[in-house]
Amino acid sequence: MNLFDTLKTWGAAILPSEPLPKAPKGAVAVPGYRRNITSTTAALRENDRQLASTDRLVNARSQNKTRKVVRELVKSSPDLSSAASSLLRTGIPERYTVVARNMDGVIDPAATGLAHELLRRVTYMGNLDGSFGSQQGLQSLSEQLGLELLIDGAACLEVALDKARVPASFNPVSVSTFRFYEEENRTRFVQVIGGQEVDLDLPTIIYTTVDQYLTDAYPSSYFEAAIQPILQDIEFTDSSRRALRRAVLPRLTATLDSDKIKKMTPPDILSDSQKFLDYKNQLISEIEATINGLAPEDALVSYDAVSYAFIDGGKDPSDIIEKIQSVLNGKLAAGAKTMPTVLGHGSNSNASSTEAVLYLKQANMIRSKLNEIYSRALTVAVRLMGQDCYVDFKYAAIDLRPEAELEAFRSMEQSRILMQLSLGMLTDEEACIALTGNLPPPGYKPKSGTMFMGAQPAAVTNPSSNTSAISQSTTSDAPKQPKS
Repeated sequence: MNLFDTLKTWGAAILPSEPLPKAPKGAVAVPGYRRNITSTTAALRENDRQLASTDRLVNARSQNKTRKVVRELVKSSPDLSSAASSLLRTGIPERYTVVARNMDGVIDPAATGLAHELLRRVTYMGNLDGSFGSQQGLQSLSEQLGLELLIDGAACLEVALDKARVPASFNPVSVSTFRFYEEENRTRFVQVIGGQEVDLDLPTIIYTTVDQYLTDAYPSSYFEAAIQPILQDIEFTDSSRRALRRAVLPRLTATLDSDKIKKMTPPDILSDSQKFLDYKNQLISEIEATINGLAPEDALVSYDAVSYAFIDGGKDPSDIIEKIQSVLNGKLAAGAKTMPTVLGHGSNSNASSTEAVLYLKQANMIRSKLNEIYSRALTVAVRLMGQDCYVDFKYAAIDLRPEAELEAFRSMEQSRILMQLSLGMLTDEEACIALTGNLPPPGYKPKSGTMFMGAQPAAVTNPSSNTSAISQSTTSDAPKQPKS
């Protein structure tokens, strides 16, 4: 048996070790809200969209870039704002696990403990000198990166180092400030702030995209296909509001008696046709101004030459409006890649159940991309500390069921993990991380391969809710109790 076969049998890596990355001290990328690379002592200007008085249609069409249009619509459009918020709330779970492995795929306890410590430090500690730091918790950081993925189609994260070259913070970088250059057979991007370029060709810069074409260097927005349906919906909503006011609401009308008006007209005006015409127009204008200026509680007093009545709204246009709005809602939901039920456009419970399952697949995109970003960032951070390994960050699977209902399912999962640990198919570190998210505590006695689960486990009842929409729409053949 040669050396290659021997290493393959042992499961050891046969590739040479990657050199440890070299990174500069401090943060390199500039915050996206800055307009100049050099900081200023003046207060930052607040960006107020003034949605109470702004014409959303004109404002959106006046933007010079597609991503700017999406950025405005995410905050101004109720449907697109709901789509983005729902994807973030669903696609970012609370639970996660962090595991460091060597290049053979075996868990490295020392590197795993270091990854946990670094993650706690950069998300909980803040600046070591006690000053205010831009570093946020993992949930807030995930929301920012997730929103960048939806609006710009890409997200970027920088692993910033302190003076001792220890990873100190994870800083999100605005993708909208990037400019790409062609370099040999790859692209190199820089950050453009105030016309000046900041080179981001560094190992501490983590960049990932969503559904990007290989023929495009720049990413495109995840919501790009929803722009036209939203603009059409805004235009239709404005037109419907004006039409409903005219067609549905009753209006007050005033009728002038021509004979009585002639009797009230002075003889010098009545004898001149032009003066008489001007007199009648002036009288109509005065009555119109009076009626339009009335408040609901004001009394109306006039001569008997003027009579008043209400005009009914006429036919109810709700049927045609509902049909058109239904078509627009369908196009909007398709463009936003969000199920109609999530946007409040669902029709029946059966369709809602199917849409909920499909929506989990859609929201999982954010979860998988965040797993990729954090895994690469923690890998760079751990390797900068001298560990030759990689880190696997993984958010928990997305599930819409409540925690109380999931408890029995977790009990079945625990039984399966313990059985695999008993058979030696899992190491103690793998089992503890899967069950608790942490390494084995001090004093833990190794259990892998000891066959401690030889007895028949107790049956666990499956408390799946009878009212669950997912349970009604799908028939699961999953076992109701763990196998012996």
